[in-house]
Amino acid sequence: MIEFIDEPGIILPEKRDLGATVAVTTFSDHLFAELKNRYSLRKIGVLPGGLIVPVYGFEAGGKKLVAYQSPVGAPAAVGALEEVAGGSVKSVVAFGICGALTDIPTRNFVVPDRAFRDEGTSYHYRAPSDFIEMKNSKRVKKQLEKSGLQCVVGGTWTTDGFYRETRSRAACMRERGCIAVDMECSALQAVCDYRGYEFFTFFITADSLAGEKWEPNYILAPDATDADGLAAVCAVELARTI
Repeated sequence: MIEFIDEPGIILPEKRDLGATVAVTTFSDHLFAELKNRYSLRKIGVLPGGLIVPVYGFEAGGKKLVAYQSPVGAPAAVGALEEVAGGSVKSVVAFGICGALTDIPTRNFVVPDRAFRDEGTSYHYRAPSDFIEMKNSKRVKKQLEKSGLQCVVGGTWTTDGFYRETRSRAACMRERGCIAVDMECSALQAVCDYRGYEFFTFFITADSLAGEKWEPNYILAPDATDADGLAAVCAVELARTI
């Protein structure tokens, strides 16, 4: 890989005034549906690029916010964040599902405090390192607990290759303190650090890699549950405090 060089990119995202300083995003259809069902989202635009990503405006507790459904995977998720942020938006709250690497029950809340950079996108935004710190993890944990939710704090393994999550790789990640696996976390934190944005994130456990066999649980046929609804509400409440 080309050595990291801290210089401006040739192509820069357009600066947009979306009428809000904080964006809320999630990845799965059923989680974004919870935002739509609970808040009066109004479409205010569409992000450019290969994917059609609508952007919505809404209010919660008197605060103006924006919401969008992020594409899955580090490169696409970072591209969407770059297009949303940089104008009026300076902070992003992202929530989604993750795989459990340790014995964490399904649909439990996980707050990552660091992310192992097993993806390529983050290396375009900062020099190589194994982990990246999730700078606002304590604030996320505090907000979840304020809402009466118990959460587990630990490292997450951010990978591009979910079909290459081997037993030895998972064991290595557990030894290094990772309790979950995801596909975007380290890259989203890296771009926010580089651009000077604030990033806040938490997960709900779905499938599990903790045992001898992969347990898909509900990840192959997701249905909205009380935990998903709580996650949407907590994400918006967190956004209101920023």
